[in-house]
Amino acid sequence: MPADSDDRLTKLEVQLSHTQRVVEQLNEVVTEQSRQLDRVMRLVTRFESKLDDFKYKIEEKRDLLDDKPPHY
Repeated sequence: MPADSDDRLTKLEVQLSHTQRVVEQLNEVVTEQSRQLDRVMRLVTRFESKLDDFKYKIEEKRDLLDDKPPHY
């Protein structure tokens, strides 16, 4: 192989190596973000449930006789 081809091949191999490392790093980031998103979604679900419970308790205590009629 001529020297020019060797240099070109070496550069391509270096670029490939860097590209593979970047892909691995991005995969790690995406995996961690997926874990974080799962945790956040579980929290949101819990908060929604607590909010529904809270709303139910408030509505339960509310007496309709205390409300003003619509014409007031």
